Amino acid sequence: MNCLICGSSNIETIDTVVSDFVMARINSRFTPGSNYKTKLCFCRKCSFAYYDYRLNKEEEYNLYKNYRDETYQKTREYYECWYTKKVNEIINSDEIALKEQQDLIKSMLFNITDKEIKIALDYGGNEGKSFVDEIGTRKKYVYDISGIKPVNGVETISNHLDLKSYRYDFIMCNMLFEHLSYPMVDMKKLWDIGDEDTIFYIEVPSENPFIKGSKFSLSKNLKLAFNPTYNFYKLAKYYFKIFQGPFMPMKEHINFFTEKSLKKMLEMSNFKAIAVCESNRNSKLGNSKVLSALFNKI
Repeated sequence: MNCLICGSSNIETIDTVVSDFVMARINSRFTPGSNYKTKLCFCRKCSFAYYDYRLNKEEEYNLYKNYRDETYQKTREYYECWYTKKVNEIINSDEIALKEQQDLIKSMLFNITDKEIKIALDYGGNEGKSFVDEIGTRKKYVYDISGIKPVNGVETISNHLDLKSYRYDFIMCNMLFEHLSYPMVDMKKLWDIGDEDTIFYIEVPSENPFIKGSKFSLSKNLKLAFNPTYNFYKLAKYYFKIFQGPFMPMKEHINFFTEKSLKKMLEMSNFKAIAVCESNRNSKLGNSKVLSALFNKI
């Protein structure tokens, strides 16, 4: 498979499989050992990394239906013992990470424009928690298909065709593109629902398993053992299991971005980058790095 971002055929690959948890969510007849095979790919031209197995629409729906509810949590803990009820609850209500995300969005947005953002859309934003008062002063919308109830003051749009019924001053898309089977298709969708005056914002994890010192390094993962959020015994048991299996089985993150590949995705989608930056993100589950891009149409 050629690179999903730039189309290059200069690809490095590692054989692996789809993880047990993802298999259980997308295939009700799954039994351990019958995992789909896949390759973890790295584009030497634009540095984008991805799995070549791409979820179809039904599989995507099954994986993210009622995302992080009780059934999701129990299923995931069954296959990934570290993912306890406590971990799930913290991910759903991590005010530290949310505040840092909101502050970064405000900083990047209002450092380049002083116009009022009256109508705003959070594309793929679950409950719409990323909004702040200054963004969407007239209307705040969230496009989401998971069925989760939005927070107060935010209206859900669940039908993609309805997105074009509105005009948006600002469209943000946080922590979504690492999950998407066809990111360039969704970039075209963003293009179609915005106009020449719309400001766009994307945020993704800054991570790449092919680059030394990434979040996948052993030293970074060992730090989790000292985080009281996690059950040390379960975390150790989980790592012992995965070190015996295939390299990095495919989980929910199926795309891995660097600053270079994020800029290339904007360029290939006929967008112009206004600002792209990497920043630290603190959270109760551990610190990480995120990539953020502010952009508009060419």
